[in-house]
Amino acid sequence: MQTFIIRRLLIGVVILFILSVTVFFLLRVVPGDPAIRRCGLGCTEEQLAAIREELGLNKSYAAQYWDWMSGVLTGDLGQANFTGRPVSESIQQRLPVTLELMLLAMIFTILIGIPFGVISAVFRNTPADYLVRVVAVFGLAVPVFWVATLVLIIPLEVWGYAPPLGVKISPIEDPWGNFKQMAPAAAVLAIASAAGIMRLMRSSLLEVMRQDYMRTARAKGLKERSVILAHGLKNSLIPVITVLGLQISGLLGGAIIVEQIFNLPGLGDYTFRALFANEFEVVQTMTLYAGATVVIINLIVDVSYAWLDPRIRYS
Repeated sequence: MQTFIIRRLLIGVVILFILSVTVFFLLRVVPGDPAIRRCGLGCTEEQLAAIREELGLNKSYAAQYWDWMSGVLTGDLGQANFTGRPVSESIQQRLPVTLELMLLAMIFTILIGIPFGVISAVFRNTPADYLVRVVAVFGLAVPVFWVATLVLIIPLEVWGYAPPLGVKISPIEDPWGNFKQMAPAAAVLAIASAAGIMRLMRSSLLEVMRQDYMRTARAKGLKERSVILAHGLKNSLIPVITVLGLQISGLLGGAIIVEQIFNLPGLGDYTFRALFANEFEVVQTMTLYAGATVVIINLIVDVSYAWLDPRIRYS
């Protein structure tokens, strides 16, 4: 197990290095010059040269990459021009919002996707199964921004209610107010993930229910509920856990859209603003942190396989 973890961490470092180099060079071929944007209209060549010197844009790509990576590794991320504040300070303030949004979205995904997937498999080819499958297809088909817009407009038009927007409510000082603010956004973010988990849970459990040990458990006289929960559910969760880990990246990407629509001051909103302001280092850093999150989550998922299925061994 220890050797497996070390090997996966080393592979993760290589993946992050490739990701950092790719993002670094892709951003530099995107149209737009951060120096011109910062200088504004009527900028002279002397002013433009001074800004390029300040931003380090007159250095070679290798030197710019080294300066950026040195800052990432030491925590010195510089200052964002579009906010006028240190990048590390903005990340510290916005990170809890994005983490809470993703945690709630993952909770909704699990609470909706797994139980309804089990219901669909247990009551196969019944009205309950058909309903779950239709809802799952609908959840996978509808775009996030459209659902988010409806979630804001329909309650406002019908009941005159809208979730708190534009401010961050502390979960410690006002837990209920914080939940009312974050729950709609998290539910919208979780729709596609929950729909995918429903379908995967159904197919995985149906496959497990056809195994010999399930028939043996029934032959021993165990109740069907015990057979499903004690023997079938745990074994059918392995592919589901894999997909849940992979969906973290999807939630990170969806957070950019959802935070914009619900006006949540999280890292998604910060990255979106930095991208339009041509803040290269901010976008590079946020992309690298997102990649690191995905690598760590996938490692946790791989390690959890041994708990779900004792037959799995690592070498």
